[in-house]
Amino acid sequence: MQSIFLVVLIGLLGGVAVAVQASLAGIFSEKVGLVANGLFVFGGGFLFALVVMLFVGGGQIRAWRSVPWYVYLAGPLGIVIISSIGYAIPRIGVASTLTLIVVTQLIIGVMLDHFGWLTIPRPVDTQRLIGIAILFLGTWVVLR
Repeated sequence: MQSIFLVVLIGLLGGVAVAVQASLAGIFSEKVGLVANGLFVFGGGFLFALVVMLFVGGGQIRAWRSVPWYVYLAGPLGIVIISSIGYAIPRIGVASTLTLIVVTQLIIGVMLDHFGWLTIPRPVDTQRLIGIAILFLGTWVVLR
């Protein structure tokens, strides 16, 4: 098991990357449009991942055929994510956009957990409902 410090550090790095990438996608989207923004962001990501794979190996890439069909929706959903970020940031700012995205992720995550879709079931309880209410309040404050 990895140390919690490393897990937290990697999570924080991901948070920094999301905020910076979102800001860059907003700029890119204004200049080239939503579809081209997705092409450049994912094309750049593809090239970066390809170079990393060439240096560290492909991991379990041959197992791609054993993945359920719906898992491949991750790619098109990524285009929806980057396009919505690119559209919203120039209009409402980075903090408001990321707040909407994070609160939506958490609410959908609670639903996925509750019904056991794509994960192990974890029913909604009072604490989670209170958390969702706090998230709505926080989102309202940030968007004001």
